[in-house]
Amino acid sequence: MGPHPTGSRMTQPKQPPPGVETTPQGRVVPLQEAVRRLGKDPRTIIRAITDGRLRGGAIPRRERLGWYVYADALPGAAAPTATPPGPDVQDLRAQVVSLSEANRLLIAAQQELLDADRATNDAAEKYRAVARSYLDALAQFMTPGHLGDMADL
Repeated sequence: MGPHPTGSRMTQPKQPPPGVETTPQGRVVPLQEAVRRLGKDPRTIIRAITDGRLRGGAIPRRERLGWYVYADALPGAAAPTATPPGPDVQDLRAQVVSLSEANRLLIAAQQELLDADRATNDAAEKYRAVARSYLDALAQFMTPGHLGDMADL
């Protein structure tokens, strides 16, 4: 088989411009998310990354580069506050825990009710079967052995 007209059959991944990192070192967002949060054209953001004005990079891929931007370099990426939650938040957390436990208990109680209902239905069916047997036995006891004997009554 001769060489492929375009060279190699396997396409080499696209490579980013020199100086652009290719391995993220932290929390990143894709280019489209950065476009949405910055309100800028994707080409402007890519140019800012290649010029070093915006922290980000590009992951080599076969078809095109997978551009990304570090989340902390974008607006709206507020760093988590180090202040402890106030008493209201602690109360709400305690309520969530309490309500979750109450929900679990209610689910278990509902399952017990369903099991008891099944057991009650089984017992009622057994009672009906015994009552039918008793009725049959009583009918046999009360009915004379020969129909002619009924004329004497």
